[in-house]
Amino acid sequence: MRSFASALSLALGSLMFAGCGAGIVAQTPSLSQAPAVSVIPDWMHVAMRAVPPQPIVYGAATPKTGMYAAQFWGTDVLGYHTPNKNNGAPLCHVAANYVNGIGVDGTGNLVVPNGYPVQVNVYKGPSLCGKLAGSFSDPYGQASDASTQDALNGTIVIANIEVSHSDPKGNGAVCTLAKGCFRELKNKKITYEVGGVALAKDGDCWLVSENNASFTGAKLTYFHKCTGYGATASGWKNGNWGGLVIDKAGNLVSIDFTPQKPALWVYHGCNPRCKLVGGPFALEGDSFYGSLSKNGSELALGDSQFGQVDVYAYTPTKLTYAYSFNNGLSLSEDVEAAAISPSI
Repeated sequence: MRSFASALSLALGSLMFAGCGAGIVAQTPSLSQAPAVSVIPDWMHVAMRAVPPQPIVYGAATPKTGMYAAQFWGTDVLGYHTPNKNNGAPLCHVAANYVNGIGVDGTGNLVVPNGYPVQVNVYKGPSLCGKLAGSFSDPYGQASDASTQDALNGTIVIANIEVSHSDPKGNGAVCTLAKGCFRELKNKKITYEVGGVALAKDGDCWLVSENNASFTGAKLTYFHKCTGYGATASGWKNGNWGGLVIDKAGNLVSIDFTPQKPALWVYHGCNPRCKLVGGPFALEGDSFYGSLSKNGSELALGDSQFGQVDVYAYTPTKLTYAYSFNNGLSLSEDVEAAAISPSI
């Protein structure tokens, strides 16, 4: 794990070195040019990449079902066949900037929250790596995850890992593709960065946050109908923060990113009282973001520990490892997220 000061120093040093031969002048970024933050680990840097507006497809037309994988230090979100038991190569990609989590709805529309510059791109399903449907900015912080039931016409809830580097408290943003972000979700007990977000069919939503820079605990905050100041959930047993998924029964599936001891918990309610349904289920590697298949029987998780996507058979009371794939992925680029398309 690198501190902001050391990472910024290294990044500025690289820019100064490049400037010697290319006429680039290094300068400390303003808050509007804030470096991006990865949830795994808490790294930051000052580079900026262009995001091409349309996806790139390799070879033949892409299928209407598949899987996505995102790497924080990578430059794209990759699309794969499903199942990918033979470790097949990616079929397509959409460009990405410092992406932590991604979201896919029940039609296969893909939401990519770019961390820096902060821009949320929505790609139209059901085909994998579909055309860009539209984009919007997030004025409330650095986007780190997205959840939606209908990305094209409905609400999209964004988790913001932090407001700015001078204000590391995270928050949430309620948005639509047409209007952009119009409501901030915050709570005084959210004292540090926010990683995961979930939006239920009834309009309720949740944010998962870390307690402090030492990563010694986390909390779950519930927002009734995605409004108000929220309430801290009770009965939530996770040892650490992580992404959120809602299964077909309406249970909250919570990923516990406890290094070397990653786990999955399943809760009912959490509005704000949680009832434990299943878990903790051990995971193959350190994981943060993932999603369930549309029928709810398959779970895919990004695995940063081994640089791969791990796929499991899922029920609320049992989790069984099935297979992994890593073709096109890199351990050094932080595989933080996976998503099945279409998803629940």
